[in-house]
Amino acid sequence: MKRLITTAGLAALGAASVAPTCAQDAMINQKPWSIGASLRGFYDDNYLTYPKVLRDRPGFDDNTFGFEVAPSASVNLKNEQTTFGLSYLYTFRYYIDREDNEYDQAHQVNLKLSHVFNERFSVDLKDSFVMAQEPSVIDPVFITYPARAEGDNIRNTAGIQLNAAIVENFSADLGYNNSYYNYEQDGSDLFFGSRSATLDRLEHDVYAHGNYQVLPKTTLSLGYRYDMIDYTSDDFILPALNGNPAMRGNDRDNTSHIGTLGVKQHVNPQLDVSAEAGVQYTQYDNQTFFEDDVSPYGAASVRWAYMQGSSLNAGVKHMKVPTDVRITTDGHAVADQQATLFWLSLNHAITSKITAIVMGQYQHSTFGESTVGGTGDDTDNLFFAGATLAYQFNPHIAAEAGYTFDRLDSDLPLRGYTRNRVYIGTRLSY
Repeated sequence: MKRLITTAGLAALGAASVAPTCAQDAMINQKPWSIGASLRGFYDDNYLTYPKVLRDRPGFDDNTFGFEVAPSASVNLKNEQTTFGLSYLYTFRYYIDREDNEYDQAHQVNLKLSHVFNERFSVDLKDSFVMAQEPSVIDPVFITYPARAEGDNIRNTAGIQLNAAIVENFSADLGYNNSYYNYEQDGSDLFFGSRSATLDRLEHDVYAHGNYQVLPKTTLSLGYRYDMIDYTSDDFILPALNGNPAMRGNDRDNTSHIGTLGVKQHVNPQLDVSAEAGVQYTQYDNQTFFEDDVSPYGAASVRWAYMQGSSLNAGVKHMKVPTDVRITTDGHAVADQQATLFWLSLNHAITSKITAIVMGQYQHSTFGESTVGGTGDDTDNLFFAGATLAYQFNPHIAAEAGYTFDRLDSDLPLRGYTRNRVYIGTRLSY
C-alpha cells in the first residue's frame, strides 16, 4: 500500500510545503509548468543526531543556526490518453557552527508517465531519485537508518504497473518496482559495519492483484508479492563471532513471498478507506547466520478531504524490512527488522490565507527474530513530528514558520537521540 506522506524532517517539510503549492498554482492558472523556492533560517540542536552520552562530553557542541535555500520546478502535460509529470527539488542547507563540511545538498527528482490504451488497459511508469542525508528523505516508507547520514547517499526507485479491466466488476494489476541504495560511507571509512556494508542493496518487487467490485463502492482484492533483496557490498559487517565466520554485507541476501487479502471502500468523494492483511515468508541465502521465518504483513490507510482546502491522511503498515542494526545485545547477527509504521498528515485551512500542516510518524522495530539462536527482544522506537504554519500574502508569496521533533529510543547502546529544529522563512511560487 502506497505511503501517503513524507515524514516530518526539515527537508521533508520543505518538499511538502513547496511542491503542493506549485501544483495548485499550475492547476489554477492552467499552466503546464510551475517554479518555486523556499528561503529559511533555522536552528538545529542536534545536527549530528548523537545520543545524549556523547553530547554531554566537555567542550562538545552540536547545535547551530543556519539557513536553507530550496528551489523547485515541475511540469505536467496531458492529452486524451497520456499524462506526464516531472518535478525537481534542490535543497542547500548551511550550518553556521558545524565543524568541517558546513553544508548539505539534497536532490529530489520525481517522474511519472501514464498512458491509457483503451477503456480496458492502461500502464503507469514512475521513477523517484534522491541524493540526501536525512533519513526521512532517503527512505520513502520504513526508516532503515534512523540517524543523519553524512555524504552523498543515493536512492532510486523505479516502477511499472499494468492495469486491466478483465470483465465487468473484475480488474487486475501487475507490477514491478526496483530500488537502488548506495551510501557514501564504505569499508575504507569504517572497516566493520559501514553504512555501505549494512545498507547498500538492490530491491526487486514483483506483485499482482485481482480486484473484484462486490458493491458499487466496495472492492475486494487478492494479492501476491515476491520481494528479493540483494545486498551489493562485500565489506565486513561483523568479525567472527560465536564460532561463525565474519559476516559481509551480501550475507544478508533474502527473498520473501507475501500473500494478502484486502478491501477498498469508497465511502464518498471525500472519504476513502483501504486495508489489507497477509503473511510474509522470508528465506535467507546464508543459513549459517539466519533461519527462514514466517511473519505477519498488514497495511491500512484513510484519506479524508473533510472541508475545502483541508485533508487528513493516516495509515499503518507492518512487514519485514532492511536495517542498519548489525548485532543484538545478546551477540547474534541481525538480518533485518520487523517494523510497524504509523503515519499522519493533516493540512487544515484555518482561513483563506492561513494554513496549518501537521505531520507525524512512529515506527516500532524488533530485531533478531530470524537470527540463529537469537532472542529477538531488542527494539527501536522512532518518532518524527512536525508542524508548519503558513500565511499566503498572494498566490505567489507566503510566509511560514515551523518546528520538528525527532526522537529515537533504543535497547541498543549509543543509538538513541533527540533532535529539535525550528525555522522561519518565505515561500515563492509561480
